[in-house]
Amino acid sequence: MPGLRRFPAYLVTSLAILAFTAFLAFALIRLFQVEKDMRDNVDENMLWVVTQAQVASHRLDQAVNRRALGDTDEDPELRLDILSSRLTLMDDGPQRRYLAARGLEAPLNTALDHLDALRTSVEDTATAERFRPQAMAPHLDGLMTRLNRIANAVMMAEWESTGARLDTYRSSLMQVIGSVVGITLSGLGLMLLLIHALRQRRIAQRALTAHRDQLEVEVARHISRYKTTADALARALNRERGVSEFYRSFAAMVSHQFRTPLAVIDSGLQRLQRRAPPFTAEQRSERYQRLRNAVAQMTRLVESSLTAARLDGQQVEARPACHSLAAIVDHLCRLQTEASGIDRLTTRHASPEVLAWCDRALTEQVLANLISNGLKYSPASHCVHVTTAREGNQAICRVLDNGPGIPHAEQDRLFERFFRGNNASGTDGIGLGLNIARHLARIQQGDLEVSSNTGEGTTFTLRLPAADTDQEEISDVRD
Repeated sequence: MPGLRRFPAYLVTSLAILAFTAFLAFALIRLFQVEKDMRDNVDENMLWVVTQAQVASHRLDQAVNRRALGDTDEDPELRLDILSSRLTLMDDGPQRRYLAARGLEAPLNTALDHLDALRTSVEDTATAERFRPQAMAPHLDGLMTRLNRIANAVMMAEWESTGARLDTYRSSLMQVIGSVVGITLSGLGLMLLLIHALRQRRIAQRALTAHRDQLEVEVARHISRYKTTADALARALNRERGVSEFYRSFAAMVSHQFRTPLAVIDSGLQRLQRRAPPFTAEQRSERYQRLRNAVAQMTRLVESSLTAARLDGQQVEARPACHSLAAIVDHLCRLQTEASGIDRLTTRHASPEVLAWCDRALTEQVLANLISNGLKYSPASHCVHVTTAREGNQAICRVLDNGPGIPHAEQDRLFERFFRGNNASGTDGIGLGLNIARHLARIQQGDLEVSSNTGEGTTFTLRLPAADTDQEEISDVRD
């Protein structure tokens, strides 16, 4: 609508609304006036009143003549009373004013005089002669003549009034129709203004959306490198925070845990240095074994600490493949037996062979920790049982020992770093092994769980994703 751009939008809209309201108000006023005129016409309808009076006079004349002919069923007195009521109605205020306004007051008075004469003649006559046609005819004919004159005059006045009223109604109707046309045109103008406003709004929304999309692209392009840098800094900060926390804990642990094996090594070497000649071969072998155990303990401590530091620094990644869980267990049990010289491990594997989707090196580290703990906490006369099975889409390895068990109150904290239970105070360890084992299991999309009762031993369950033979060729090497 180019023409609308020359005027303010609010001015055009206000004019359209004003025109719509004016046309609607005018139409309602004219309709109200027409309705009022129609109601007034009903109130002043004299034609019906005069016609009823004429009918009553003719029926009185008919009744008088029939009575004179001997028809006893006719009641002229009733007809006279009806005629009197009709003329009394015509003599009432609104009707008399209507007739007087049209010059018919004299005929009405004459008709009323004839009615009085009729009633006087009836009342003054003997009963048998009351309704004689010869006595009533002059007065009744004069009454009927006056009523006919009044009826003709009222009919002509009604026709003229009806014609004038119709002309007025036609004029009012045309005015109402013109108002309706004006309302329609005003409504059409408002509709066009609304459509124009909606179109402008849609165009503005599209432009705003396009601008917003372009702005988002620009912002994303400008901040992408900052976001990448921020993510890298956040990861580095988390890594640094973990490493710092580890080293603080590690420093406290070293001062206590490393002191014992170092003292054993130093004491043993001093004794060997001072008293080497008197020692027998068995005594020297025993001293050497103690030194080796102390060195092995320190080695484990260092390896566990380094592994924990690598986990905190997110430097441990799993490279999963399809491996036989039974082959890994058998290999670890054979190495443990060869290293200790004591066969206290029993294995039981499900059939068919259980395959796991895992990193072999990480899985061996987890199971080696569990088997070592089982041997360490079980009495020397009891075996540690290792089983493998498949449960749904998980490959399961359970390590069952016959140790003192773990109290329920401590099981929730068992996998916390540097936590050791009350019943583990007499054995070597720093509380890192199980924490590392669970982390390594979860890195492989698995988990490590514990189940234990005091005095009944402990069961550790390693859960790993199960694999099928068609996923990848089994990469285990049977040693």
